[in-house]
Parts: sequence; C-alpha cells; structure tokens
Amino acid sequence: MREDISFHDGKIVFFKESNFWDELLSRVTEKTGTIYIATYNFNFNQYPRSFYEKLAKLAEIGVDVRLLYANMTNTTNTNLEIEEIFENFVLCAQLESNHSKLFITEDFAFVGSANFSFGSNKNYESGVIFDNKEIVEEIAAYYRSVLLENSTFINIPQSGDPFVFLSKLLSATEELRKRELEEMYEEEIREIIPEFRFLDDLEKYFIELDYVAPPKYDWYTLVMQLYEKEQVHKDQFEEFQRYLDNAHEFLTHAILFIDEQYRTIGRLELLKKAKVIKD
Repeated sequence: MREDISFHDGKIVFFKESNFWDELLSRVTEKTGTIYIATYNFNFNQYPRSFYEKLAKLAEIGVDVRLLYANMTNTTNTNLEIEEIFENFVLCAQLESNHSKLFITEDFAFVGSANFSFGSNKNYESGVIFDNKEIVEEIAAYYRSVLLENSTFINIPQSGDPFVFLSKLLSATEELRKRELEEMYEEEIREIIPEFRFLDDLEKYFIELDYVAPPKYDWYTLVMQLYEKEQVHKDQFEEFQRYLDNAHEFLTHAILFIDEQYRTIGRLELLKKAKVIKD
C-alpha cells in the first residue's frame, strides 16, 4: 500500500509494506555526489538485502555516503565493526538524541517518519519528498551544520578519493574558456585558476593506472601576474586558452574512464591500483 499527495516541487508519501528505501536508493547513480542519511537506528551487520551492503555498493561507485544514527541495532557489540569499503569511504556519525529521518542528495530530499531499516516497511509511515533545489540545499545545510556538528564521529573515512576533483576541474575549464583576457583580472575569475593544482597532483595516480598524463601549464605564474595587475600578453593568454582546451578534453575522457573503473572494479580496488591506498 502506498499513497501520494503531490504539491509544488514535491509530494507527500504514505506507505506500508513497501520497499520505500529501495525506491529512494534506486534514484541514486554514479552521477550522485553525496548522500546524507539520518536515522534513529541502523544495522551494521551484513545480512541478505541489507542497507549496509547497498550503501557500501554506492560508496564503491564513487558516491560520498554520510550516515548519522542514534543506535546500532541487532547487535550486542557497542563497537562499530565495518569492512574496508565503509572504513575507507563512509562517514559514520552517532547522535544519540537524533530521532529525525532524512535522506538527502543534490537532487531531492526525503523527510519522514521511517527509520532506515527493513522493519519500517511493516509500519504505517509517511514523509515528504522535496525536489526544489533550494529547499533541498537548506535541508542539507541543516544536516551539516546542526546534526553532524553535534555528533560523535565513529568512523572518519581513511582514504580521500582524489578523483572527486575531476568534475570540479571540468567545470573550472568550462568557466574559464568563456572569459576574455580582461575578465581574468577579476578576483572571482582569477581565484579559479589555482584549482588546477589538483590536476597536477593527479598525474602520479593516472601514471599508476597506465592512463595518459594530464596536460601541464605554469598556472602559478599567470595567477601572480593577474594578482599583481601585470600585463598578460595576448600570446601568453592564447597559450593558456590552448591549455584549457586540452585540459577540457582530458577531463571529459578521464571522468568517463574513472566512472567505468568504479563500475567494473570498484573504488577501493581502483585507489589501490592507483597507489592512493597502500596494500
């Protein structure tokens, strides 16, 4: 049984005997950047069809999972026992006074009564799904600034994934390619250029993966010239534009390559292969 009441940019959901959390999880893809989850109870023990297992699989394809809970259920052990994927990629936070139930991505947010557990499917539950991006961000901001801030971090991910910067760098190249030389002196535009240090840092990892190295450019000298209001000559700017074109092409293909690796061998094995995580 399930009933919906729609409203502007969202809907109210009533459900019972419905795999509602699976429906929300099915809306998450490798394009999803982050999932914020808040629940009263959560079962970390693995068992068939467990949400632990489902969240681990999402973390494997590159999704940043942040899990906040009040209690661990179905266990007599108060110590958190998790496997490598959770240990390396999933932030687990405990807030004993939490009773809110939230599921938030960049695209939608659910606020409701159901715990993130299979037992909730047996209850009469309800909630609201928001699709308005401004409302979604406000809910996410509350999660970050209130719930997480007052939580105890039980597991802090052991490994940062440097490839998460690829999409941000692609956006940077697209923004800078639209700009004329005189616009480069504007502070908000000039400040984008140092982001290419992340692309430089990624070179060693791509080499380990037997992938082509990213293009190089002396972006620091250009930034200092812009910062000091020194003249940047036309030929120098044209060289930077060629770099941006090459970087855009590299990043476009590199993102597809890394996403494919997430899908085929998983993020954990990819980062081990790239020597981000030491075996």
